[in-house]
Amino acid sequence: MTTSLDAAAEVDAALGRLSDTLAGLRDGDLHRANSDGGWSVAGVISHMNVCTIIWLGDMMRLVLDPDLRFFYREEIGHDCIGYPPPTVEIARGQLESTRRTLATCLPGLGDDVLSRTVEIPDLGTMTVAEWTPLIIGHLTSHVDQAFEILQNRGVL
Repeated sequence: MTTSLDAAAEVDAALGRLSDTLAGLRDGDLHRANSDGGWSVAGVISHMNVCTIIWLGDMMRLVLDPDLRFFYREEIGHDCIGYPPPTVEIARGQLESTRRTLATCLPGLGDDVLSRTVEIPDLGTMTVAEWTPLIIGHLTSHVDQAFEILQNRGVL
């Protein structure tokens, strides 16, 4: 089973690859979606940033509220909307902020939080230790999605 720290190292590497790739793009390249529609790279990055902050905010909620056992989908980063279209510089800053947040916060989660069981409607009930690699894997899949969009649009 993947641990939270293993998942964090994996997503950090993936976020770094995406950030390095963005360094060679123009701002307009961020706003291209797949040719058949869907999210733009900018939208994917915004979503990753928001999901990370929300999930780690949820961890703080668990620390401060020992009776909490339920999260709405919006409280794990879905159904959230980012701000206006960013530049490449802003998108890279978002990725770096996400990387720093993960690197500084995940190691601080104690067994008291990791062993807590929480429910996410429509997804299930598991411990935080079980949820965290899935949440981190979600970020990694969005890195792959951003690369797919860039490749599909002929930017790479």
